[in-house]
Amino acid sequence: MCEDLGFEELLSDEGFFASLLGPSLSAGDRKLLYGPDLPVVLLTGGPGMGKRRLLRAVHDRFATKVPVIYLDCASPVYADRAAPEPDARSAATEALVEAAQRLCTWQGPGGSFTFPRLFTGLAMIATGVADGSPNAVATEIQRYERLPQRQRLRGLGAGDFWRGVLGGIIQNLLTALGGQLLGPYPAAVANALLDALFARLGPRGMAELERIYGAYPAAGGQPGDGLRNLAADFKAGGEARELAESFLFRALREDLEAAYASAVGWLSRVGRTGLLLDHAESPLGEQLLRAVLTDRRGGQRDRVVIVGTARRDDGGAFLHDGVPPRQVAPTMEFHPSDGGPPD
Repeated sequence: MCEDLGFEELLSDEGFFASLLGPSLSAGDRKLLYGPDLPVVLLTGGPGMGKRRLLRAVHDRFATKVPVIYLDCASPVYADRAAPEPDARSAATEALVEAAQRLCTWQGPGGSFTFPRLFTGLAMIATGVADGSPNAVATEIQRYERLPQRQRLRGLGAGDFWRGVLGGIIQNLLTALGGQLLGPYPAAVANALLDALFARLGPRGMAELERIYGAYPAAGGQPGDGLRNLAADFKAGGEARELAESFLFRALREDLEAAYASAVGWLSRVGRTGLLLDHAESPLGEQLLRAVLTDRRGGQRDRVVIVGTARRDDGGAFLHDGVPPRQVAPTMEFHPSDGGPPD
């Protein structure tokens, strides 16, 4: 099928996607495309042109060598999962959680990933559950218990400064508030959650939270204020919620970057992580694409390869809405018959 559709050149060991993802164990000997200034790759065109089949082929060809995750952004499953707790979940957070949970079970070079930065933000928005009691918040947080804890690999434990955070949060939260019944998103629950989290972290963990959540709008470098603002924006809905969701996507990519940049990751991990977003023209897909494009336009760097599909004939023009014209670069086009990708 790939040969019939002309995909082989794109999927070969020396082709476009291999040069983006770097799946070879000897990838360090080969310069990956684009360096740290990664673009977002968008496959566009009408129905029946093979966009989804190419995306699936990329996953099937490379997912056993480098961590590559496929998400269908048009699937109703994410909204369905969010529906029971609309003030503590959304389609975007459920998609991020699914991607993170799949990467938590990655068994290729370097082993599984952990997501303590993403987990911290998700734990904070969990205070928006309809029943604001400590037990309800703790139950919501337990949905994410796999994210900050690394699986044992080759006889080694996690060995980092995030280990054991989750149990401490839930235990300390329940101890602090006992059986009190409080309204949705009470300040007491949020403060107890922050106290429980900060009590479990050493200097390195606190420095990371300051760097990530201290940069949240109006946080002033204070991670506690940033996390409170994140939860308040998420609960507010609308554009404020989109800001919070975009920031959580940044936290996920920061977790992946940390996994590669650590001493163990530098020695054992190869290539780049890939996130394949089918139906990226859907509201969820467009939101995720806009989030990463906005971060990268602002100088945020990560090594996550983003590949989306869009059933549109305007290329990526739909992503330019609201962007000042002076910031919109001409759309680059690349066809397999061109040979190599554009500069």
